[in-house]
Amino acid sequence: MARTVIVLLLLLSQPALAAEREWGIAFARGTESDETDIVRLTYRHRLKEHGSWWMPSQVQLGVGVWRVPDIRGSTQRLDTSVSAIWRGEKPWGYLEAGFGGYLLSKTINNDENRLPSAFEFGSHLGAGFRFAKDHTLGLAIQHISNGGIKQPNGGIDLIMVQYTLTR
Repeated sequence: MARTVIVLLLLLSQPALAAEREWGIAFARGTESDETDIVRLTYRHRLKEHGSWWMPSQVQLGVGVWRVPDIRGSTQRLDTSVSAIWRGEKPWGYLEAGFGGYLLSKTINNDENRLPSAFEFGSHLGAGFRFAKDHTLGLAIQHISNGGIKQPNGGIDLIMVQYTLTR
């Protein structure tokens, strides 16, 4: 996990990425359990415009810390993620959808949620509102599961609040 964070920081420091940086922080809570919380730091890089709706407009790199109950008593997890983001910019804010891969530090097994593999897929739908030139506040729903790689594939549904700063 430490190697992934170091590589992420090195990639983010490259001058080529300096033009369209979007930094964010997201707070998420599980819909099935008020004991599941996530804090995630994100970096987004705008991709070249392709003029096609099916090509993603951004790539997102993320690092998160989870608080989640477990039958073994362990409650903290870490994740790293890479997601493709399709975002439609509007004068008032944005509409977006995303899909990507998540690598968890440990599997999750409790009464509400079961994620029996460390590799998971995540998808989200969201909307955000611009409240200053470079600042947005958004709300999204997210689902994380392993896509049937290993059973049982219960997944986790989350409500997410995210703040982004574009520089």
